[in-house]
Amino acid sequence: MNISRRKTVSKRERKARKFQKKARKLQKQKCKQKKNPLRRKKLTAEQKKRRSEQIIQQKELKQKRKKLSKDKNCTEEIDKVQSMLNKIFNPEILNQIARSTGFIKRHSEITAFSFMYIMSFGFLGNGEIALTYLVTGLRTHFNVIITPQALSKRINSVSSVKYLKAVFIKLIGVQFKIGFKNSFSQLFPEFSGIYLHDSSQITLNESLSNDFKGNGGGASKSALKLDFIYDIANVLVHGIKISSSTVNDKIHSKEILKYIKPKSLIIRDLGYFSIAILKKIQENAAYYLSRLSISTNVYLNKGDVNPLNVPEFLQKLHNEGKDLSNIRIYIGKEERFESRLIAEKVPAHVSSQRTNRFKKDRKKEPSQYYVDWIGFTIFITNIPENMFSSKIIINLYKIRWQIELLFCNLKLNIEIDIIKGKSKNRVESLVYGKLITIVVIFIIQNYASYIAKDKEISGDKVVKLLKADNLLREAIIKNDLCMLLIVLQHDILLVCKQKRTRETTYESLKKMLADEPNRKKSIICLDVNVNDIIEENHFQEVV
Repeated sequence: MNISRRKTVSKRERKARKFQKKARKLQKQKCKQKKNPLRRKKLTAEQKKRRSEQIIQQKELKQKRKKLSKDKNCTEEIDKVQSMLNKIFNPEILNQIARSTGFIKRHSEITAFSFMYIMSFGFLGNGEIALTYLVTGLRTHFNVIITPQALSKRINSVSSVKYLKAVFIKLIGVQFKIGFKNSFSQLFPEFSGIYLHDSSQITLNESLSNDFKGNGGGASKSALKLDFIYDIANVLVHGIKISSSTVNDKIHSKEILKYIKPKSLIIRDLGYFSIAILKKIQENAAYYLSRLSISTNVYLNKGDVNPLNVPEFLQKLHNEGKDLSNIRIYIGKEERFESRLIAEKVPAHVSSQRTNRFKKDRKKEPSQYYVDWIGFTIFITNIPENMFSSKIIINLYKIRWQIELLFCNLKLNIEIDIIKGKSKNRVESLVYGKLITIVVIFIIQNYASYIAKDKEISGDKVVKLLKADNLLREAIIKNDLCMLLIVLQHDILLVCKQKRTRETTYESLKKMLADEPNRKKSIICLDVNVNDIIEENHFQEVV
């Protein structure tokens, strides 16, 4: 009996092994097909011709790059970028900043320039690099001989935080003088800028919970929040604020008022929703575009006593086949702030996804009012109807997703979310150092957007090109960005977004705007005094 059982088991095993072998072979074939998609089907004559043209073009670019010379290819724009950055990355100027902040008090082995470089560009692409390797970099590039312990002591000092902060603030001011126009800013001449405002969290060592309080529970007991204000139209960083991760986004909602200019557009998510701030944005002759908060009291008339049941009202209009794009409403129980409501009925599967997400996040069943509410996507704005139709405004809000992609780029390629250390000064020094790198990259990306003309630039590709062959590091060490920008000019196609079947937000907006050639470029006319250009940006202290 035992022998027969063994035989039956062995037969089953043999069958299973044969089946697994076949499965592995199929998997290998699939992998080969994925790696070589051109093997699946033969190329057409037209595709072969296009491919050969691309190969020839790439070879020509490589030959041109080898023959590049600084004297022949340097332009006024490149000179402008170099001269502006030279005002900061000049060793003499950095020494002055270091003395004024107390970082340098007497002759020291480590210089202001070498410390700034190692704290910012030394961590480029490697947030976990050990001090031993940083010290090796100091010796190799600057002939600075210092022990890891001595470098650690400098990083942990208050003076290093003050020094790097001062360099960062000065760099923020410089980028406004460099700013070039690009296809995105030219697509919307109605706006002086399109500001995106969002935040991202960085997990820290739990011993820092007193200085940077975390949310606790499943999350870390210590984390900091980077509140980021970014002008996507002009590729400019306007403001960054550091706080504990427990600080609510609504508290940071007023930060935008420091940077907005007349005719600028502010796009933010519901975390920053505040009627008082929306009023101040409009008073500053600027525009806002926001999702409407479910907890907001909405009135059709200023003198109405009872608030409107918004989803019920919208469903009624939808059933009657009426327009949901230009509803004049008043928001706020006390404020009664006038605004334009734009709504869009969402498909059933989108509504179902929103309900399932609510159940997963809140661990409870949603109310009937919430289920009715998420059946629509509801926006409020002060952009006039004769400037943009509802279709364009709904697509304009999709631009907000670009700041999420920006955070992904900063985390994946610059590793801004990897901050190691148990000292508050150390953490702040590392954050300021990485932010210096980020602003320099934005300046280079600004130039790339300018020379790319109608093509879209990929921030991810720009960072990867700058990291390749240590292009950015060598340019900073030599204090010479000219050759880097010349190389970028010749390799501009490498940092552009590739053609794809699905349109990008920029492409879809461009088509929509082409369909409305006679739109009026009206602005809100209010008697206010607002500085046209804000050059001073204050990096806020920790809350």
